[in-house]
Amino acid sequence: MEEKVLNILIEVSGNDDIRDEKDEDLFEAGLLDSLGIIEVLLKIEEVFGLRLQPTDLEKKDMATVNNLVEFLNNKLN
Repeated sequence: MEEKVLNILIEVSGNDDIRDEKDEDLFEAGLLDSLGIIEVLLKIEEVFGLRLQPTDLEKKDMATVNNLVEFLNNKLN
């Protein structure tokens, strides 16, 4: 799960430094914005088969790699 989430976020952000900083706030670091959120949601649907709307999660759920992994684990289990 974590590796798939990392791959999605690296692809969308274009920055693989997040692999080492899983608690870094991606919004504060300028690696994710509102357009990036949509791209991440589309990739989640593609990779996990889970269709999410932007209203299904809060900004904090996507703010870090670890937060998104935890959110998806809760949704998929």
